[in-house]
Amino acid sequence: MHTNSWVAGIVCLAIAQQTPAETAPPAWVNEGPYADERSLFIELPMDVLATKLFVEVELGGHPRRFVFDTGSPSMVSADLAAELGLDIIDTRQGRDAHGAIIETNIAQTDLTLGEVTFHKVPVYIAEFPEAAQCLFDGVLGSEVLPLCAWQMDVPDAMLRCAAKVSELDSIATARQQTLYDFGYPHTPFFDIQLSEQASSKAMFDTGSSEYLTLSPMDRDGAARDGGIGRTVSGSGSLGQSLGGAAPVTRLQSVRLNEVSVGSIELGAVDAPVRSLAPSLIGASLLNHFVVTLDARANTAYFDAYEPGPFQRGTFGFGLQFDGDVTVSQVWADSPADAAGMAVGDRVTSINDKAVTASCEDMRHTMRLMADAEQLDVEWEGSRQTLTRTR
Repeated sequence: MHTNSWVAGIVCLAIAQQTPAETAPPAWVNEGPYADERSLFIELPMDVLATKLFVEVELGGHPRRFVFDTGSPSMVSADLAAELGLDIIDTRQGRDAHGAIIETNIAQTDLTLGEVTFHKVPVYIAEFPEAAQCLFDGVLGSEVLPLCAWQMDVPDAMLRCAAKVSELDSIATARQQTLYDFGYPHTPFFDIQLSEQASSKAMFDTGSSEYLTLSPMDRDGAARDGGIGRTVSGSGSLGQSLGGAAPVTRLQSVRLNEVSVGSIELGAVDAPVRSLAPSLIGASLLNHFVVTLDARANTAYFDAYEPGPFQRGTFGFGLQFDGDVTVSQVWADSPADAAGMAVGDRVTSINDKAVTASCEDMRHTMRLMADAEQLDVEWEGSRQTLTRTR
């Protein structure tokens, strides 16, 4: 069974493309971002925490911690925007990752990565949840993708940006796939095959921790074609986004018998179902491929370094850090479910270490949830040893 076993409820920063009433795009969409260097090459050390990709970006003369998220526009926290005195150039209305309608201010700023400055990067100014502010100051998002070929190399813990894709390693041995760019904010899409007769397009979203998350329409298409092997239910919240926490609801994960991303066959994949389109290809794929996105040539490169299966182990529960640390999700027939854990239970310790909503504890707990094979969990007067299932 494949479930969302990382620390759920931290933040989900995907936001739908804006649909303003005017037919012409606002001027700032075409003003930036841009770089003065014609032959730029950037190599940034990358910290990977529970599948999230973090890099250092200089903003306002100081290094800041940004998450690299191909499924989101660039963002900065409202506190950082106030500190820097960023001028508001526009206000847009759109939907967050869970469908809530939100209104967001937009500014332009310069971001320096290594020795290269990206000018006039449009950034959404957002009230980050308190837990998210422990992890990052901003989001380096999808509108920078057309500036160069971006390579996500988890084995070497490097994020690279090259004007010439030929200057990057892992290209000659990689398999090329068609990359679709449908315009601002330039989120990347790939063809996916969900069964023999069910195909679609999915956003490549490094902000998602899964291999694949299905839209209801794509789930239904795969089901009609007999492509779903089994379904697992759960309950809980899908996490916290810009519009706040998603409501507690019934959750569903399905096993797809045969999945392909472009021409790359993944085999069986367990995919939770989200409430909105599109389907998402998530960051777990980076545990198997060095992925390079060259939006300018509508081409991506997948260089395999770790074979499948493309399955994530799970303890069957997620956590939310909001004052108290509470259980945000529980999946049926999982170790957490068998132990009697329930949504809303307060978790007090993991592996004999007190669990709090402090930044240090949150990062430590996220690493345990992502990497440990066993957890000794204490909650609501209960204590159980949970073993990750495969």
